[in-house]
Amino acid sequence: MPATATPLPTVQRVLALAPHADDEVFGCGGTLHGLARAGAVITVIVASDGALGGVAGQRGTATLIAAREAETRAAATVLGYPAPVFWRLPDRGLRYGEALVAKLLESIQAQQPDLVFAPALTELHPDHQALALAAAEALRRLGGERRIAFYEVSAPLLPNSLFDITACEEQKRAAMRCFRTQLAEHPYDERIAALNRYRAYTLGADVKAAEAFFMVTAAELANGLAPLFESALGHRRRLGAAVEGEDLPLVSVIVRSMDRPTLAQALTSVAAQTYPNVEVLVVNAKGGPHTPLPDLSDRLVIRLIEKGTPLDRSRAANAGLDASRGVYVALLDDDDTLDPDHLGTLVATLRKEGNGVVAYSGVRGMDRNDPEHKISRVFGEAFECKAKLLAGNFIPSHAVLLPRRLVENGARFDETLGVYEDWDFWLQLAEVARFVYVDRVTATYFTGGSSAVSPLAFDADAVRVGMRALFAKWNDRITPDDLKAMCDLYLGCNAELLGARGEVRRLVDRVSDIDAHLVDTQTRFDNTQVTLQLLTEQHAGQLAQIFAEREAESQRLEDRIDDYASKLEVKERIVESYVHRLAATEASLAQVYASRSWRLTQPIRAATGMLRRSIHLALRSAYRFYTRR
Repeated sequence: MPATATPLPTVQRVLALAPHADDEVFGCGGTLHGLARAGAVITVIVASDGALGGVAGQRGTATLIAAREAETRAAATVLGYPAPVFWRLPDRGLRYGEALVAKLLESIQAQQPDLVFAPALTELHPDHQALALAAAEALRRLGGERRIAFYEVSAPLLPNSLFDITACEEQKRAAMRCFRTQLAEHPYDERIAALNRYRAYTLGADVKAAEAFFMVTAAELANGLAPLFESALGHRRRLGAAVEGEDLPLVSVIVRSMDRPTLAQALTSVAAQTYPNVEVLVVNAKGGPHTPLPDLSDRLVIRLIEKGTPLDRSRAANAGLDASRGVYVALLDDDDTLDPDHLGTLVATLRKEGNGVVAYSGVRGMDRNDPEHKISRVFGEAFECKAKLLAGNFIPSHAVLLPRRLVENGARFDETLGVYEDWDFWLQLAEVARFVYVDRVTATYFTGGSSAVSPLAFDADAVRVGMRALFAKWNDRITPDDLKAMCDLYLGCNAELLGARGEVRRLVDRVSDIDAHLVDTQTRFDNTQVTLQLLTEQHAGQLAQIFAEREAESQRLEDRIDDYASKLEVKERIVESYVHRLAATEASLAQVYASRSWRLTQPIRAATGMLRRSIHLALRSAYRFYTRR
């Protein structure tokens, strides 16, 4: 339990998921108000229509639905965020499965929130559980650092975050009072206020009220949150969210157990399936006392099958088939896992394809000892024809989901085969059913542990003995059509191989050409370098003489430049002297113009000028007269 209040997260976009109109206010209204005041964009989605949440006489009516939506909009106004979005799904009709997960994925991808609020997985109401599980699965598929905060309404959770809502406690109470249709049934506002007061228990005297959350990132969901799923799936079944029958045919998952520590992880992966109607049959293949199974009784219908003796893989599988009750059957080794959508995907495929079909999906291979969990290989090939399966087994055992009626019609694991029993089983099914490949990776095959599942992994002799036994069994059952298909498959593969080899040959030739070109270029470079060196040595004297002559010529030019500079300096001094003399002359002339005698003789100079011009004009006239005669 946190001992101090958790700082309000810094986020830009928030998505709050409410099963019914009021849950978002009861569960996280104070925190939503604080985030809205901090500037976050708040989107609230109310999933169900809430038609069953009212006093007698109102339930199931459009009037009640409209009233509850109006109350929710009023509460949103009080808390300071926009009016919610209403999906109007049936009250008590939310179902954890692919449809709800897909709807949530679409909303999350559209809103791109940094933080998602959802009801806790420990909630008692079936709609709360369904929305909680679907939100967790949607976030798991998206991955990344986006956070999800599970809130409490009808049942306390074990929180890792407590947000102080002391400053807005009265505002939250005012928002809760908006839900008049609900308060007429129960004083929910008082009980939620008491829960908020209790949540301040560990936070000191200054904190009067708090809201509790279990907050994780999407990446942490991918690592598994078994404690959260344990109670949630059990509640779903107790409240009738999953029922056997035509709508949800039972799936039997057979786990051949060697009593290894990885069994708990394998079973948890089954418990996290989005497909709800599953039974698990753990077959004690080790023999002797089996370690008690993980406490998953509230999550799974689980049975331990004891034969009192060690069982090889074939006998263990047949023991599981005999005990199974499902419409469909799947296999899982105790050191492998299924993704949450594995069974749902394959069930949907079988129901779509109809009778006479076996469905299988892709499987990723990972080394259990690799700390980075890198994918080493993906098993995922289309079936094409039985001949392809005769040529080699490419389908991991836990990739497959098959109708149990194929077992009732005689398909069994051959207990005379020590290995390759699953390959033989697929060949039996291929004679009576059509294999359909779902091009999605929905399971994980682990290597590198203490697995006894692959006894051939490092034993070449066992491989040869096992294949001889398998082919000896199938030799008389291979038809001419099978042989022709295998030949066609071989020729096709051979043609692809020849094509690949031709491409490699062309690449090798191209590389050879490039290498030859590089060698030729290197030779030319070396020759050029040698020639340059020889020329340098031969003409070293000439080059030295040329450099000396150039240096002497440069010196002569520098001397001439110095001489011109000296002469220029002398001429500059002469010019400067003339400038001084001109200035003195101009000063003397200015004194003359300013003297009294110059002013007094001005009339005489003017008369003299006029006389000079008159004489000049008379002479010009006389000249013109005599020249015309």
